[in-house]
Amino acid sequence: MASRSGVVFEDFFPAMVEKLGTDGFMKELCNGFRLLMDEKKGVITFESLKRNANLLGLQDMSDDEVESWLDEEF
Repeated sequence: MASRSGVVFEDFFPAMVEKLGTDGFMKELCNGFRLLMDEKKGVITFESLKRNANLLGLQDMSDDEVESWLDEEF
């Protein structure tokens, strides 16, 4: 997924796995998911992402941008 700066997450993936190790990287991904998820549903919802957007520095995201993140397939 490209960010506003054009940086793609996939470009950092190998470097982060190398730095943190596989277990450490998976732990970080899980921690990030837990921060953004709806605790009752156990998934990241529109509401939970919108509510926690400031954790990502994305508090100015429009509702359409949030929806497009949730609709994106990997």
